[in-house]
Amino acid sequence: MKVTVDLSGLDEFVEEVDENATELMKEAAHNAVNTQKERNVSNKKTYQNHTWNLRNAPGAAVVRNGKIVDLYVPADGGHSEAKGKTENLLIYGKHPKDGVVAADGMEYASFVSSKGFDVMDSTRLTLEKELKQSFGNDNVKVTWQE
Repeated sequence: MKVTVDLSGLDEFVEEVDENATELMKEAAHNAVNTQKERNVSNKKTYQNHTWNLRNAPGAAVVRNGKIVDLYVPADGGHSEAKGKTENLLIYGKHPKDGVVAADGMEYASFVSSKGFDVMDSTRLTLEKELKQSFGNDNVKVTWQE
């Protein structure tokens, strides 16, 4: 007995699933960065903005197969230096083969965070929540590096 299996269309299906996953990751990354810029959803203190650089610097990159497919740093026009520093950190920093990397490129971001202020915590919380919802999986693991 000979069994013949027609797998035509399988490659297109896999590609469609991959594209959908990428879009879900982009949406989660953008929403997480926007949340960080707009409000504090963590239990940490909100810092005072003197220059608005720290608040304009959050950004994220979606990485697929080792390449950045989406770079999102929505700084306003008056903070191009903050935007550039975050873009450099996201482009030239370490990133996984597949995943979302979020960062605030201002040199003093980790110092402000160490004092108990929400610099990127709202991004992390929002990103983790949205990825778990999007992929319907509580096993989604968000790693954080400062």
